[in-house]
Amino acid sequence: MLLKLAWRNIFRNKKRSLITISSVVFAVLFAVFMRSLQFGAYGHMLHNIVASYLGYIQIHQNGFWDEKTLDNSFNYDEIDTLSKLSNVAFIGQRIEGFALASYKDISKPVALLGVQPKEEQEHIKLGDKVIEGNYLTQYEKGLLIAKGLKEIMGVTVGDTLVFLGQGFQGSIASGKFPIVGIVDLKTPELNKRTVILNLSLAQELFGMPGRITTATIGLEDDNWQKTERQLIQVLDTNALEVMNWQQMIPELHQLITVDRAGGTFVLVILYLIITFGLFGTVLMLTEERSFEFGVLLSLGMARKTLIKVTILETLFMGIIGIILGLVVATPVVVYFHYFPINLSGQIQEVVEQFGFEALLPTSLDITIGLTHASILFGIVFLVNTYTIWKIKNTNPIKAMKR
Repeated sequence: MLLKLAWRNIFRNKKRSLITISSVVFAVLFAVFMRSLQFGAYGHMLHNIVASYLGYIQIHQNGFWDEKTLDNSFNYDEIDTLSKLSNVAFIGQRIEGFALASYKDISKPVALLGVQPKEEQEHIKLGDKVIEGNYLTQYEKGLLIAKGLKEIMGVTVGDTLVFLGQGFQGSIASGKFPIVGIVDLKTPELNKRTVILNLSLAQELFGMPGRITTATIGLEDDNWQKTERQLIQVLDTNALEVMNWQQMIPELHQLITVDRAGGTFVLVILYLIITFGLFGTVLMLTEERSFEFGVLLSLGMARKTLIKVTILETLFMGIIGIILGLVVATPVVVYFHYFPINLSGQIQEVVEQFGFEALLPTSLDITIGLTHASILFGIVFLVNTYTIWKIKNTNPIKAMKR
């Protein structure tokens, strides 16, 4: 009986119902899309910097991160068993060193990065960054040079670079390797000084067979916190250090934290505006229904029953508004996830200088919609407490005289 009466009141007071429902729909759409866009930008940023090169977790010899020398390296056998952990997809072995590169009469200090291209293709996607040559099929005998360094030294695919530097434990590192590919690393600074070669060639060049400076842990999913705890329990942390992306690039973590707080502040302002807007609507429409409340109370309807009917009306309108809002927001969020906003102009140039793709995708995290739907549902109930207060204090005779 009460349900039927509540539905009847919703359809009879179409103006009130439409205003309330449309306000909730707009609020859900705006909040969900804005938060999805913000979280999607974080995910895209982490994928570009963390998942594509650094990894969520790295393992080094203690002290390597503060003093990146080849002497602070370790034997891969010390961590070989980590591949058996449940969330570890692969272990990327790397050597990060430096040497003087020469071509004819041009010499330049470069950063030498020894990797396993085939093993890390899915992770660092070298093949997608190669703009000349075919490194993945010829990595065993040559090297990959960044396009900025190519322009500085005037080399191309097929030329040979000579290297001279310091190897492991003070040994002389010298060798010459042909260029089999050119890579665009996006970041200008990296493009000016990076040379990539196969891990075995780097180990031979620096005189450190079986040793690496960095192990990147590839994960099955993004739950790096649990994997980090497992690694710390298994490894000898007196000899090896386990570092997550927040420790390796704290600036990015701080940026995300500050930006997330800013987004929360904007949402709070939005919710305040929505709250006062809905309250004004409820205030106006409740006053318009004063005569109705007076008549119902005069006819003998108990105040508790009238309050229950009003609560049910609020419940129905809130649910309808939230469902419609999610129905409208879902295709918008999905569309911009698969077809992200493409930044252009000066913003695109600035973003690409930091190694990011100039894209703003949305996040498909379902908890975003559920969270904001719950908040808005609570706001709808909050503002409708005025109606309950009005019913409790309504004098039927005075209400019908208006």
